[in-house]
Amino acid sequence: MIILGIDPGLANTGWGVVETRGPVCRARAYGCVSTSSSESIDRRLGKIYEGISKAIETYTPSQLAIEKIFFGENSRSALATAHARGAALVAAAEAGLELGEYTPMQIKQAVVGTGSADKRQVIFMVRSILALDHDPRPDHCADALAAAICHANLTRTQRLTREGAAVQVFEQERAQEELDAATARGVTAAATAARLAGTRGEASPLGHVRQSRRNTQ
Repeated sequence: MIILGIDPGLANTGWGVVETRGPVCRARAYGCVSTSSSESIDRRLGKIYEGISKAIETYTPSQLAIEKIFFGENSRSALATAHARGAALVAAAEAGLELGEYTPMQIKQAVVGTGSADKRQVIFMVRSILALDHDPRPDHCADALAAAICHANLTRTQRLTREGAAVQVFEQERAQEELDAATARGVTAAATAARLAGTRGEASPLGHVRQSRRNTQ
């Protein structure tokens, strides 16, 4: 499975592509789409859209993992991030990618093991999980790769859970079928025994009558 992770931002939108084979996750590429505040908003969003579209065309991912927007005290910054996120989502939607959205805390939890991890911890764990020989830079790329890793881990966990549930249902159905078959065999055996007993019970008086007649003669 090939996953595109995105860390949206109007000034810098980080992206990272990872490929999974079972539990193993490796980076294929990463980069950052940067725009200048001197440019108009439409041109900046157009660059983000084009940059993400190019990454999708080059690495053909089937899944998208993107950070949800955290609306903190700086609503203006959140709005700018929302614009960039929208441009990236349009590019992904046009390519038919399946979407996974995660909060920064969910991503840190999946990658580091704690939702309160700092940037250095995230970068270290991304480098370790992907077996990179260097720190992914800038930070936006590390965050994008972390989002992709988060999606890979959660998707795999959900798949294993579904498969485990399916196996459990199959085993339950098979056990029920065996129980039904055993019950049916028991009913058949009881009915056969009852018929045999009835036959013997009906034949016995006739035998006595014939014997009695022979004795009389």
